[in-house]
Amino acid sequence: MNITQGTSRMLPQSFFRWTGLALMLAGALTLLISIALTPLVAGADRPFVETAASSAFLWRQSLSALAAALLLFGSVGLYLLQANRAGRFGAVAFAMAFVGSALLLAWEWVDIFILHDLALRAPDALRVLDEQEGLHFYDLGALIPIGLFALGWIALAVSTIRVCRPHRRAAWLLVIGFFAVPMLSAAFGPLWGGALGNAVLCSGWILLGLAVSRGTALDATGGPAGDLAP
Repeated sequence: MNITQGTSRMLPQSFFRWTGLALMLAGALTLLISIALTPLVAGADRPFVETAASSAFLWRQSLSALAAALLLFGSVGLYLLQANRAGRFGAVAFAMAFVGSALLLAWEWVDIFILHDLALRAPDALRVLDEQEGLHFYDLGALIPIGLFALGWIALAVSTIRVCRPHRRAAWLLVIGFFAVPMLSAAFGPLWGGALGNAVLCSGWILLGLAVSRGTALDATGGPAGDLAP
C-alpha cells in the first residue's frame, strides 16, 4: 500500500486518486451545467415559480448537488497534500471550503426536494417568498452558502499558491474564475459571460484534481514534501 508522509501518512494512494477524480468530475460537471442546463433555466423569460416547477430546474439542481458533493470530498485530498506546510491559514481555508461546500450541497438539496415540490403543489406560497422586498431569511439561506463556498475555495487556492509552486497556475485559475464569473456575467450577460467565467473556474478544479490524483505534496520551493512512497 502506498502512503503519504506527514499529516496524510496513513492514507492509501487510492484515496488521493479518488479525491483528485472528484475534483476533476466536479469541474467538468459544473462546466456542463453552465453550458447545457443554465440557459434552459436562467434563459427562460418566465416567473421563478414556473422555472422551479420545470424538469430543467430539477435536473440542474440535482447535478449541482452532485458537483457540490464531489467538491466536498475533493477538498479533503487537496488540503491533506499540503497540510504539513499550509499552517493555520491553510487549515482555516480548508475548513471554510469544506463547510461552504457542505452548505451549498444542503441548499441544492432544498431546491430539489422543497422548492421544486413547492412550485408544483403550492406555487402561491413560493411566489410570496420570491416577491418579498428587502433581505429576508429566505435570501440569507442562499447567500450564506454561496458566500462561504466562494471565500473558502478562494482561500484554499491561495494556500495552494503559497505552498505548492508547481500547482500555482491551476490554483490561480480557480481564484481568477471566481472573480471572472460575476464580472463576465455583468459584461456579456449571465449566459455567455457565466459560461466563460465558469470555463476558467472549472479548468482550475480539473487541473488541481489532476495534481491531487497524482498524490504529490510539494513544498514552497517545488521540492517533494511528502511524495507517495512505497
